[in-house]
Amino acid sequence: MSTPYSHELDTALHAIHATSLLTKNVLRNLSNSVSAEIKPDDSPVTIADFAAQAIIIGAVHAVFPDDRFIGEESAASLRRDVALASRVWELVSSAGKSEVQDKRSVGGTALAKSYYPKTVDEMLDRIDLGTGEQTGKGRVWVLDPIDGTATFMEGKQYAICLCLLVDGVQQVGVTGCPNLKLDSVGSKIHEDQVDATGYGVVLSAVKGRGTYVRTMHADGLGDARRVQHQVQTKDLSALDFVEVKWGKTSLSQPEHRATAESVGAEWPGTLLWSQQMKYAALTLGATDVMVRIPIGKERYTYIWDHAGGHLLYHEVGGIIKDFDGGKIDFGQGRKLLGENNFGMIAAMPWCFDKVVQAVKGVLEKRTQVAVGLGDGSIATRS
Repeated sequence: MSTPYSHELDTALHAIHATSLLTKNVLRNLSNSVSAEIKPDDSPVTIADFAAQAIIIGAVHAVFPDDRFIGEESAASLRRDVALASRVWELVSSAGKSEVQDKRSVGGTALAKSYYPKTVDEMLDRIDLGTGEQTGKGRVWVLDPIDGTATFMEGKQYAICLCLLVDGVQQVGVTGCPNLKLDSVGSKIHEDQVDATGYGVVLSAVKGRGTYVRTMHADGLGDARRVQHQVQTKDLSALDFVEVKWGKTSLSQPEHRATAESVGAEWPGTLLWSQQMKYAALTLGATDVMVRIPIGKERYTYIWDHAGGHLLYHEVGGIIKDFDGGKIDFGQGRKLLGENNFGMIAAMPWCFDKVVQAVKGVLEKRTQVAVGLGDGSIATRS
């Protein structure tokens, strides 16, 4: 019996699985040393990022040709650099030749390798389908082909993410964690906990139907296991705050630390670079709290760093809101603007309100310092 969005879920699982195999093979063939190009915003991008976006969009577009896409990459640099485009094409075409045929049925039709681009130009066009802007109306697939490119290049944790928005609301979320060696739900996660011989795990959720985890194999996916959190009663001082290494973010880490310390917790707890891996860790119960305190409301974050990951966490009972108590608006387009959603707090219901109080206390001190300066500026501790 078909369930809502089962067709979309199956397609997304296939796309993420195929891309996970590609990225793991890149790492293994290059002995965990992956070169990168630098984008205009100074963030790195590899040939695997471009190839992954082409494959994901190609897989979904083949099944849902009328849907739209928003992805992190564009093909502009590839169109300017023939040699770089050739390297990406070599990766995409070799993946298409080597992929194991997926026997699962999607909408009554077996998924095939036909969605792989046949030419370089077709590959570039597929990548550029992800350059859309509008997310508030209709069906839009948001993807991050590799979230955490910096740690991917080091052979550490990264995520491959795909989320279907319908009129700006998350309906399907699938996140592949190809390097994650998961001992059990609730066990700790760290950058070096790498699945050296396998292909990691994939998390998936359909709105209102829970979150599931599957092991990824070279020839398919393992059985789906529902992720469930037990009701917690532990002391606030035992909360684990997920963070990146010191100084590796433009968010206000001193205020992150002050928030944790105000409830008596050690900071940082779990260290992960990829934003989407943070949501995976929260969903799997490997960490307890995420706060994102921007320097000011002029700051924005990109939609592909959050779409899908929020749904995974919501479907295990987690709460994610901005500092004003509002839901994160995924209908804003490519950017989640600070003026619409200032900051984020993610935690389970038993401790969420306490974390909110802690954040507000920290922000009140910021305001007092700013008023004391007398010039409207915001001071942050270093």
